Amino acid sequence: MKLQHYNKFATFLSVGWILSNFAAAYAAENFQIANSKSNNNINPNILNIASNPIPQPKLVFQGTEPYTATGKNFQRYKLAVTNWNAFPENLFTKAPNLPPCGQNNNSSRTWVDIYNGQTNQRIYGFCAFSSPENLNSLWFAVEQGEAPPQSVYIILNDRRGNKEYRSNLVSLTRETQAVKEDCIAFNPDNISVNQVSDRWKIVENGNHWMFDFGNKKDEATRAFQVLKHYGINKSCFVGRPQPSFEYLLVNNSAPSGFLQGEDCVSFNPATTTVNRINNRWKIVDGSHWMFDFDNNQSEATTSLAIIKKYNFTRSCFVGRPDANFSYLRQ
Repeated sequence: MKLQHYNKFATFLSVGWILSNFAAAYAAENFQIANSKSNNNINPNILNIASNPIPQPKLVFQGTEPYTATGKNFQRYKLAVTNWNAFPENLFTKAPNLPPCGQNNNSSRTWVDIYNGQTNQRIYGFCAFSSPENLNSLWFAVEQGEAPPQSVYIILNDRRGNKEYRSNLVSLTRETQAVKEDCIAFNPDNISVNQVSDRWKIVENGNHWMFDFGNKKDEATRAFQVLKHYGINKSCFVGRPQPSFEYLLVNNSAPSGFLQGEDCVSFNPATTTVNRINNRWKIVDGSHWMFDFDNNQSEATTSLAIIKKYNFTRSCFVGRPDANFSYLRQ
């Protein structure tokens, strides 16, 4: 910080007045460490705000977890600030001389609020952080069955410095990131319904057995119609050789459209989550249990990522209950 060069004719009184005001402002800003000169140690946080510019908070989405409160089921969306250690400790000291947070008269100097990235509406906030490290523990909750915002950002409000620090916008769709998929391509123009050893199957080129229907010829025929109608040409799996989840694609897209007489259940991919229910991992939409993965959380998470990636909105069946053939479509 550069000191101004005063005119040599300035009075000592003026200089004294300026220096006293500077000292008073400094002391007010750092009242909690007023006597830092003792034993020749200087608190490294005293001048952090003055000497180092506060960076933009770098917000990341860390995932979700289910929890229950007041008899209701929620999904908690967890966030963190990766550059939390760039923020000085004294941003989060107790501030009893500032307005309280509800009944908390010792809330922190800096409050942290989470905002909807599309509407700019405040979602949730924290007013009692005691350390920058607490920025790794941000979260907000959405009741099961309700759609979360597509993206969020946070604002750090330094109430004493009367400054705000806004983060980047972060998407809440980490589940839609690329996953390694296990698919087998086929030509729908070369498939047929054949009886092989008293079992009805859909086969490609007469020798590639694709789907087995036992003695149910009608279901084999109906599934064949589905494949032809949508032009499906990829059969995909999660967890082979005993897949816990299967889906079909048209090139690299979800089947879309409508087939007369389909047996489908609709769901909202935006509110679909992985929950542990009765010690079994399931993909659910609200109270609708859709897919069961037993104790395999990894395959459940991968399957949810696929559902969101392709924006599947309907789970369809041929031959319920105990359907031999099922598919997802938009």
